[in-house]
Amino acid sequence: MTLSNRQLVTATVILFGFRLFAAFLIDLIPQETYYWNYAIHPALSYFDHPPMVAWVIRIGYSVLGKTEIGVRIGGIALTLLSTGLLYSLGRLWFNQKAGLWAALLFQLVPLFLTYGILITPDVPLVFFWLLTLYWVSLAVRDGRPWLWYLAGAALGCALLSKYTAAFLLPSTFVFLLADRRYRPWLRKKEPYLAVILALVIFTPVIVWNAEQQWSSFTFQVSDRLRQETKFPLRRLGEFLLIQLGVTSPTLLTGLFFIPAIPLSLATKLRRDKWRFALLFAVPLLLFLVIYSTRSLVKPNWTLPGYLSLLVAAYPAYRYLRLNSGPRLRKVAGLFLTFGLCILPVFYSIAVYHSKVTIPGVTVHFWTTGWRELGDIAGQEARAFELASSQKVFLLGMDSHYLASALSFYADEGRPVFSRNLIGRQALAFAYWKPESDPTGLNALAVDFNAPHLETLRKYFTRVDDQVLRLPVRRGDRTLYYFYLVKCFGYKGNPSQ
Repeated sequence: MTLSNRQLVTATVILFGFRLFAAFLIDLIPQETYYWNYAIHPALSYFDHPPMVAWVIRIGYSVLGKTEIGVRIGGIALTLLSTGLLYSLGRLWFNQKAGLWAALLFQLVPLFLTYGILITPDVPLVFFWLLTLYWVSLAVRDGRPWLWYLAGAALGCALLSKYTAAFLLPSTFVFLLADRRYRPWLRKKEPYLAVILALVIFTPVIVWNAEQQWSSFTFQVSDRLRQETKFPLRRLGEFLLIQLGVTSPTLLTGLFFIPAIPLSLATKLRRDKWRFALLFAVPLLLFLVIYSTRSLVKPNWTLPGYLSLLVAAYPAYRYLRLNSGPRLRKVAGLFLTFGLCILPVFYSIAVYHSKVTIPGVTVHFWTTGWRELGDIAGQEARAFELASSQKVFLLGMDSHYLASALSFYADEGRPVFSRNLIGRQALAFAYWKPESDPTGLNALAVDFNAPHLETLRKYFTRVDDQVLRLPVRRGDRTLYYFYLVKCFGYKGNPSQ
């Protein structure tokens, strides 16, 4: 399939417009409301992530208010800037066509599309990862030492987004080491001062961890590395199948052939473009492949590892077409056509289903219905208050998702707590000081499974034996069910 530059730009703009429309239309998922809770609990850092996502949400939330688009608009802006950076990197290392295709694939590949609509730490990570690559590229290609300091600042911001940014360090080192023209940079001060600058920018996270017994570093690094599974090959197979699904045939058409290209160009002088594409991808992706044999790897963890490969995807695809037989060229063309024509239709159906729902198609509670659930929980809490003449707070009984979503979608100003109140792990909620003391108040416990009443009775003077099972409805359709139980007189948690 051949598209002109104007067609590539048009397709990119249309798909980005779809992202903006979807971000305006669909409910926040629980993970997004969790990060919104970051934004309303300002801190130097947080238990499971650095603070950048909170700052991005806070800016949009301050401008557009407590709305879905208000929470997401900062991420949408960063996604637009990331698109521009991908275009610039493609043009810098290959040509304008490569840049345009990189920008288009960024809108089209399922993994990138999803995390361009939703606001998570991956969104600022992608932007600052690409910004780091851009400044490093200009520094080494143009021989301008001062650009290393901009790269260091971008790296620091990437580290403030997600700890995964640390993989930029070995990638940059190996990239410089692998090319004799760039190797002299390893004997100059600028790259090392850039790393020091990045660590200075990262200081808020270090300070927060030092004050909290290094809990975030322990959770994200040592605790995860200690995990093991009895079925390493099955875990590896699951990881590869998931990655196959989230990258889609569109990206894989080019990516599968990238490792062979540097070998085929071994006699040519300028192989640095392919080294750039590979070496800023391989360290992270290789680590996750190995780690997948020990524990679950979430689909989004690989996200920054594919960015430099996007830059090389079109040149790799073109190389494939020019150096293969007619049958393979036809297969590659079909894969690309499928991505360009079918994926946007699939995305439109998915957004429609999450907002309106398609009759007869299963609705997963993760994707929709949170506004309706919040309304029902708020109504039940108000009725409980009238019956008991006592203030009622909502108690999310899972680790953090229910409390996060209820704090956004339930009654404005109603206290919402997570299960750390009853002695169970609740991620960042355990570190946030409540605005009001819940001791002595009644609570409405909310769960997707029948709550364990004996556990609740340890922390309340009385717990109603009747557990309500209520439907979440949209129009005439029942989306799913959840459970409520009335709890009287919270006694407090002695361990807090």
